[in-house]
Amino acid sequence: MDFRKFRFVYGVITLSLIVSGCVSAKEEKVEEGAASKPPAVRETVATPTTAGIREYILKDSAAKLLTPNQVGSLDSRILELARNEIYARHGYEFKRKDLRDYFTTKPWYHADAAYKEELSPIEKQNVAFLRTYEAKYAAYKLEPAHTDDFHLRDYTGDAGFKQKKMNVDLNGDGRDEEIQLIPPDTELHAFKLKVNDITLEVDSELLPYLDIVDLDIDDPYFEIALQMDSQMDFLRATSFYLYDGQTLKQIGELPDFSAHISMFDGHGRVISAEESKDFQTWFRNVIFRLDAGHMLHEEQQDFYPMDPPTPLKIKKEITVQTRKDGTEDVSSLEPGANVKFLGDDKLGHIKLQTSTGREIWYTMGDEYVDYNDFFGGLILYD
Repeated sequence: MDFRKFRFVYGVITLSLIVSGCVSAKEEKVEEGAASKPPAVRETVATPTTAGIREYILKDSAAKLLTPNQVGSLDSRILELARNEIYARHGYEFKRKDLRDYFTTKPWYHADAAYKEELSPIEKQNVAFLRTYEAKYAAYKLEPAHTDDFHLRDYTGDAGFKQKKMNVDLNGDGRDEEIQLIPPDTELHAFKLKVNDITLEVDSELLPYLDIVDLDIDDPYFEIALQMDSQMDFLRATSFYLYDGQTLKQIGELPDFSAHISMFDGHGRVISAEESKDFQTWFRNVIFRLDAGHMLHEEQQDFYPMDPPTPLKIKKEITVQTRKDGTEDVSSLEPGANVKFLGDDKLGHIKLQTSTGREIWYTMGDEYVDYNDFFGGLILYD
């Protein structure tokens, strides 16, 4: 996706920014053995959530052919689990620990060393169908967008496989919800998110598709993620929604694009990129976690690294210290010294590295200071 950047320069330097995406885990490869007759499959019954877990991702994948409206907007982790769920019904013994741990929590799963990876014709077609969508998702990447800041990410690839309408079991009760993202009639109206008979108005600059994600594979819920596009990076955002069977609510609005699998770990942790203009203009990685009430809250960190570090040149003498929380080993840096901006703690403490590799702290004051007067090479825009 090609985003134009409209930034207002408040310094003399306008630089581009970029961030690296994470790579999803390697999928479990299961060979499909030939069978003289379709293998027996343990019965799949739509049952309520058991002890706070989801029993099935796609409860009918052993008996019915899957459709785009069932899988087209599922994130790649859900797709991989759904594919392996087909084998798990037969008792396949998983070699990967994460898959083994996931399926051993399901009351219907019983490992069977005698299972020879045989599938029925419908199951074979569904495995191939799911692999096709895993490949589509893998080609639709969230990748670095600028060379000077790896925290900022843009999408690349074709999102045409993503859906506006989905039939997905969102709360793990064994019944599919009808989910729809309804575009606005005019520019003055908003998008609408509809789940069954509940409708919410949402921002009108959303990307025109749904993302169904699983922020925590250990709970019964899938979440709906809606990503807001903008020509200005700092205005981009991702809203997450939870449907619990009775209510539909927003559980968090995070900065930047956060619905891609590379931005969450499947265990309640989500990463976003937040803009800062305290010292220079840059984007920090900020971490959010699901709480006991299934709401996303930011997790404060001791240090937020700049990646890659920004090379700077001292223009006026500054006072620095070895420790940010005291006045020990106070020294100064003279004009002409080369340093790197390593990041900050969001509390006004700037971490620098000298040309000899020594790490030091510079403390910002409460009053406004034009740091261009002290540092050359700052990234300044907006």
